[in-house]
Amino acid sequence: MDRTESTVRNLLTAIEAPLYDVGVLSDRGMLPGLDSISAAAVLERLPLLKYRNAHGSHIYIRPSGEHRFTTLDDLHETSLARLAADGFNPCAVVETSAGNFQAWLKHPRVFPKLLGTFAAQTLADRYDADPSAADWRRFGRLPGFTNCKPKYRMSDGLFPFVRLHSHSGQQYPMAEAFEQEITTIYEAREQEHAARRLQSSLSPRRGPRLSNLSLERFRSSTKYQDRPAAADIAFCVAAFANGMTENRIGCVLEDDYLSRDPSPSKRAAYIRRTMEKARRWAER
Repeated sequence: MDRTESTVRNLLTAIEAPLYDVGVLSDRGMLPGLDSISAAAVLERLPLLKYRNAHGSHIYIRPSGEHRFTTLDDLHETSLARLAADGFNPCAVVETSAGNFQAWLKHPRVFPKLLGTFAAQTLADRYDADPSAADWRRFGRLPGFTNCKPKYRMSDGLFPFVRLHSHSGQQYPMAEAFEQEITTIYEAREQEHAARRLQSSLSPRRGPRLSNLSLERFRSSTKYQDRPAAADIAFCVAAFANGMTENRIGCVLEDDYLSRDPSPSKRAAYIRRTMEKARRWAER
């Protein structure tokens, strides 16, 4: 087994997936026919990849379809240290050029496309990664091959190898907490966008249409199954967007209060807290 094969095997183990897309990019574009192939098929094509790389093609890889990984691009050592200190230890780290890294993070589950992109964008913003490379389908450079960008050509005419620095394959320690955080933020953002779309659809001549707004309709939605508090916030966002007064919104929540706790102070605090959250989202 040569060094390239050993390196590729280690990365495939670290970002284990049913199938992979291999990117072979030259001046003529991406080479077709290397999408949705198994790890064994990737290894079988190493001679082809070496040939293409020797003739100036860039070699990339990613899990095929929706997957449980995020790739952060254009990181420096300080950013890698911050990731580890914050509990976001990568399952693989690839040095694409001297002092420049890509990090693969392994999530608890497969993220849907939009959530995967939102997670990538959030992490890229926090850890100073390349924001233009933050999306769910981002390719990473395949280690064991050279980075043949002209600016990296060395004095002897050769290009530096892309190196695999680590390949634990482990899920990062903060994975469960981050999944919960990012899902909550994403759903809140989607509620905000829905409220804005609803608000923009209102006719200023006819005034706000409130007849279709129903708290029960939100609570019975499959989207908010077993999450009545989230349903209450979504209702309030829509109500604010439709021009419903605060007094009326408060009365709706009061009339159908979630808890059986008879404490008036707790009820008032819940209603106030719910409306404040909804108001912030509706006003963005």
